[in-house]
Formats: sequence, C-alpha cells, structure tokens
Amino acid sequence: MAALVRAAGRALLGRAAPLLGRAARSISGGGRRWGPVRPGLPVPLSSPLAGLTRAFRIKEPPKPKQVDRWTEKRALFGVYDNVGILGGFQIHPKNLIVGPKWLRGWRGNELQRCIRKKQVVGDRMFVEDYHKLNKRIRYLYRRFNRTGKHR
Repeated sequence: MAALVRAAGRALLGRAAPLLGRAARSISGGGRRWGPVRPGLPVPLSSPLAGLTRAFRIKEPPKPKQVDRWTEKRALFGVYDNVGILGGFQIHPKNLIVGPKWLRGWRGNELQRCIRKKQVVGDRMFVEDYHKLNKRIRYLYRRFNRTGKHR
C-alpha cells in the first residue's frame, strides 16, 4: 500500500519513473542490475544508443614482458643431451654428475654437511665463502638445538 502511495505522490510531482527506462531489480533487492535498459535493441552493446546504464570498461591486453633469454638456466638448457648420443649410450648422464670427493658415500643433515665441509676444505676456501659457511653453521646449530625431534 505504501509503495502505491509513493508512486502516486511521485506522479503528482512529475518525478514518475519511466516504466521502460529502468533495469529490473534483483531478487535479493540489492539495487539495480547493470545491463541494457531496453533489451532487444538492434545496435551493438558498445554503441551509446544501446541505452546502457554505465559505460563498459574495456581492458587493454597486457604488454609483452621483457625476458632475459640468456639467464644461466636458459643458456645451459639441454647441455647434457648429447652425452648419450656421443657416448653410444654406454653410461647414463646421471652417473656423470658426481659430487665432491668429501661427500661421496657420506650421509647427514645440512649442519653435519657444513661442518664436514669446513673440516675438509675450510683452509682452501675464500674468505667470504668461509664467513658465509660459518654463519650458516651458527644458524643451523641454533635451529637444531631449539626445534625438532633431535632435541
């Protein structure tokens, strides 16, 4: 009843809403839906004559990214592919990749590996690398002593 009184009051004041010009409200009552005001108009939707309630926002395609084609990973991609061909498939490439002498046949966690590296090749390391190794050992020592099942 109140809606009828409101509509009559608007009509008397000259502010009556045009029946065709409004978009339908949603079921939840969440305001107007954005879409064509007069569906079925034979003009493209991008035309101002289509009667859309607001303009479409047209996104530009993303600009192509600058890619460094000569990173180490890309430059060395497939570098060992010819090992099987040149070697007559006698040996698998994984058998050619071996670790340092002081790690072969040895098992342990990262802290133990760093300590072993310091004992074996510490005297031959560069100063900066030796310093980084010592920092890593200090960090891992604290971490292993504070957390984990080995406490």
